[in-house]
Amino acid sequence: MSKNKWNKPVKVLLSVGLAASLWLPVSKTSVQAAAASDLFISEYIEGSSLNKAIEIYNGTGASIDLSSYSVALYANGSTAVQSEMDLSGTVASGETVVIFHGDADAAIKSKGQLQNNSVINFNGDDAVVLKKAGTPIDSIGQVGVRMENTKDVTLVRNADIQAGDSIVDDAFEPSLEWIAYPANTFEHLGSHTMNGYSNTPVPEPELEPMEPKKQLRYENLKKKKLTIGQPSVSLTLDGDASIPDGIYMKGQYAEFHGAGFKDVKVVLSPARQNSIFDFKGTEAAHVVVDGKNVSEIRGAENIQKIEFIDGADYEIINFYNSAGQPIASPHLPKENKAPVAAKAFANEQLNEGETLQYDLTEYFSDPEDQALVFTATKGTVTGNMLALDLEEGSHIMGVTASDGNQSVTQSFTVTVTTEVETANYYDTAYGLEGGQLKAELHEIIDGHTELSYSQVWDALKVTDEDPNNPNNVVLLYSGESRSKNLNGGNVGDWNREHTWAKSHGGFGTARGAGTDIHHLRPTDVQVNGLRGNLDFDYGGAAVAGCDGCLRTSSSWEPPNEVKGDVARMLFYMAVRYEAEDPVDLELNEQLNNGSAPYHGKLSVLLEWHEQDPVSEWEQQRNEKIEDIQGNRNPFIDHPEWAESIWSAS
Repeated sequence: MSKNKWNKPVKVLLSVGLAASLWLPVSKTSVQAAAASDLFISEYIEGSSLNKAIEIYNGTGASIDLSSYSVALYANGSTAVQSEMDLSGTVASGETVVIFHGDADAAIKSKGQLQNNSVINFNGDDAVVLKKAGTPIDSIGQVGVRMENTKDVTLVRNADIQAGDSIVDDAFEPSLEWIAYPANTFEHLGSHTMNGYSNTPVPEPELEPMEPKKQLRYENLKKKKLTIGQPSVSLTLDGDASIPDGIYMKGQYAEFHGAGFKDVKVVLSPARQNSIFDFKGTEAAHVVVDGKNVSEIRGAENIQKIEFIDGADYEIINFYNSAGQPIASPHLPKENKAPVAAKAFANEQLNEGETLQYDLTEYFSDPEDQALVFTATKGTVTGNMLALDLEEGSHIMGVTASDGNQSVTQSFTVTVTTEVETANYYDTAYGLEGGQLKAELHEIIDGHTELSYSQVWDALKVTDEDPNNPNNVVLLYSGESRSKNLNGGNVGDWNREHTWAKSHGGFGTARGAGTDIHHLRPTDVQVNGLRGNLDFDYGGAAVAGCDGCLRTSSSWEPPNEVKGDVARMLFYMAVRYEAEDPVDLELNEQLNNGSAPYHGKLSVLLEWHEQDPVSEWEQQRNEKIEDIQGNRNPFIDHPEWAESIWSAS
């Protein structure tokens, strides 16, 4: 049987005469009881760029260990979890925990406690679910349905809401439980108001020390049994004491001092009710509570063992530490706090034959300083060190830290590719940055073999060939494998998609920019028509025939698995075609660029470049294009150059 002892009032049941000599009640602040039965989501921010956050509120009246809770993202109307994060730490009653994207505005990050770049990377039509031990207890949006009412908005839970929406696939109508604010409203973050909960101070008795009537001090005491019957004593025992049968306390108040109690049994068997014993934080090896007359045990944090006999009940005894704060009975198992992730692993990309090493103590810690044991899904763990020597391919790594009872796991990806001998190709670019790097890369990739528009058909059948079916090509946005022979302009055909819309600069299908296969890709005719000349950005309505594609009147969002591909193709075009070429192409932050030689949005493309690293498919395509038209895409070979050129733009 267990109860929450910290909501019990302090019992003030001493007789008037004894109470005056033992303790005095004084005012102290506490928190009134709350109405919430569990945590719930109290705020949702889906702002511009990566200004994204989820706030979770604790109105339960007790501090909550977050280790059994998680937050899951259901993206693009899917009923399957795209990503999920386990929470860590504790949240006090009346407080919030804010989970934020690492690239969010400083106003969000200053109020955040937990950073996550996978779950907290939702778009305005995704669903977010708060779970406890895997069971949903609250949700934003509707799992299985793409929503339009959770985009570009800050939602704050109404004050009269005291429980979450655990039915994750029901219709989501924000006006029923939420107050909506414009996008990028951050001032409400970090606190929440719930009706039925108050931080108003209320009186609660605080214990003050008394002056015991009798001072007893023993040095080098050797006695089989010691019985003390004085009603109020201070007992000091040095470390040389030997009392095999223990000390028996019969009075109504006693306090204990000295090193002798770490080897002596103390039996509390007072004759009068409402008796109080104060260990002052002294280490005590063994305490026995005999009978029903003990009401309080103070300074009990260092009692190693405690027993209850002859009707003694720990549930009616108030336990305090030496600071006067309520604690659990020393006989109850102490809460074991789970290890926590101290630092996130970064996704890595390396060439075959290269190795990685991690000191795992930098990535995990234990709140109680317990020794941690580490395991990993791949690689070799020796003590605290993880060594990775992986084969070519994309590897999802899971690393777990355990204290023997609880554990925490972090995941990241490592992409291993065959090294491309490009050192000499980029010789003159190494060491350059920014505009100088952009200019030098242009000189390196300029002057390629220009194809005719009809030659592009044959080229794409080579560059985009399905590795699992040489008779097919893989379509850019939909990922579908379709027969090479179905190229054309009819429904069911694939045609030549200009990733850099050919109207943005008006180069059409002319040799050069119009036929450069670094940005030309096979695409379903109808999907190509829907994309048109739209710039790239987040959000919009679902596109038929392209799972993961979103479209607005001014923007197009490709599926996650090709976002980086799109970004790197546009980076290439902005470097390859400069002022001395028939068209000078540049990236900007605009949508609706029309016929101007610009494409947007640059900030979004940089995000996609980071989120979707270079794949083996892209590297192989880069090799094939070099064979056909004689130049390479630098941002596939050196992804870090994109940040160098455009990060300050």
